Amino acid sequence: MTHEEFPNMTFRRTNITNTPFDNPHVRLIMDRVINEINFSRSGRVLMCDPFARECFTNYLQGCITNDLNPAFNTNYNLEFKDFAFKMQELEHQFDLIFFDPPYSLRQLKEHYDGIGKDLKLWQTHNMWGEGKDVLAQLVKPGGYVISLGWTTSGFGRKRGFTKKAIHVMEQVAREDRYALLITVEQKTQTTLKSFDRVNEEE
Repeated sequence: MTHEEFPNMTFRRTNITNTPFDNPHVRLIMDRVINEINFSRSGRVLMCDPFARECFTNYLQGCITNDLNPAFNTNYNLEFKDFAFKMQELEHQFDLIFFDPPYSLRQLKEHYDGIGKDLKLWQTHNMWGEGKDVLAQLVKPGGYVISLGWTTSGFGRKRGFTKKAIHVMEQVAREDRYALLITVEQKTQTTLKSFDRVNEEE
């Protein structure tokens, strides 16, 4: 196993709701990555948000949005895995992916129950893995993924990504709650050969 350079880490106490992108500190992290991409890329920048809900990404130029709940004004209303395969079918190549899914099986079940759908057994075994595999292949070399959750696993080295920053957002109102972890990763794998070598090193 190779040593991964320790990423930049920040800590902040703030108020996190069920729409974390509305938090100004979280939004600042997003905007910094977007601005960096806009500065470094020439031509059209393409992004996607597979779990958009009522997020600002629905109004962000160049961002394809999805949410299972048809009540939200997103481009697609598909299961995450189906959305990933749809993006593959359309041969999209992304500069940035926002990844803010339900963080636990309980949250996932509540989401399904809230829109009158049944949670499938396969989702309890591997909630996001297959969809991540597909979307990882659609990120351009040098592109980014910003993952929100209770872990910093993100998309990971096996999918060709290197952690660039980890941001810890501790809930100011209830310190006994899990902190929100924001992981910023950049795609460093550019060929199938290098992808295989990363797998061998793990």
